[in-house]
Amino acid sequence: MKFAARKEKMLSLLDVYETMTVQQLVDLLGASPATIRRDIVRMEESGELQRYWGGIRRKQTPESRRKNSLQHQISDINHTVIAQIAAEQIQDNELIFIGSGTTTLAMIPLIKNKNIHVITNGIPQLEALHRKNIQALLLCGFFKEYSRSLVGKETVQMLQSYRFDRAFLGVNGIDDQLSLLSADEYEDSIKTLCIHHSKNTYVLAGKEKFHRTAYYAVSNKTARDVMLITNYPEYPSNDWVSISGGYMGRLGSLLMDKMIEI
Repeated sequence: MKFAARKEKMLSLLDVYETMTVQQLVDLLGASPATIRRDIVRMEESGELQRYWGGIRRKQTPESRRKNSLQHQISDINHTVIAQIAAEQIQDNELIFIGSGTTTLAMIPLIKNKNIHVITNGIPQLEALHRKNIQALLLCGFFKEYSRSLVGKETVQMLQSYRFDRAFLGVNGIDDQLSLLSADEYEDSIKTLCIHHSKNTYVLAGKEKFHRTAYYAVSNKTARDVMLITNYPEYPSNDWVSISGGYMGRLGSLLMDKMIEI
């Protein structure tokens, strides 16, 4: 393996893992310790990584700090439980939409299907799909730094031309009327459009997302067939299905149990 190939592999590994030791790189790349150390020196001199005693880490930038923050969040066990349930819903030969957010990001390493096509507006999602060798298309739009996603009129217009087998969406919150909340009008439009254009839509929400408020909300009538996946059944209902340590329920059925008019 030539230096360019080893370099690309090392940077890809640092996208997934916060740090790597020299011995780990030797084992994964099949090169000698001396070769790996020479590569590390060259890459540090070019500003691509930082050395520490016995290993390497990505050079710290505002972007890399944000990526590390996302990685720390998705390691939470609650995210993993929700992500596992979501990943198990995917079937071969499907066209999938995966929205931005830490929980949708957590599901990607758990996807076992290879013969699928994915469309996303999340940059970390695109990177994770690439590492899984899953074909993916990134929608265009304006960059939203906090979620590292693309949003805007162009994003919505591009999304209108697709019809999905399944859509997996994050959510800013869920209010006491079980409305799906968004931080802005573009996120709200993306959710609404995906619900209308998908045969099956799933919203991934941890317990901390309940009892919130926001200006933008998808109507209960629009979201009645959405499947809610969570780690805790915040609202009592016989329609929750316990799966792999988490819960899934149809939003319309949960609304009826809460006596909320659709």
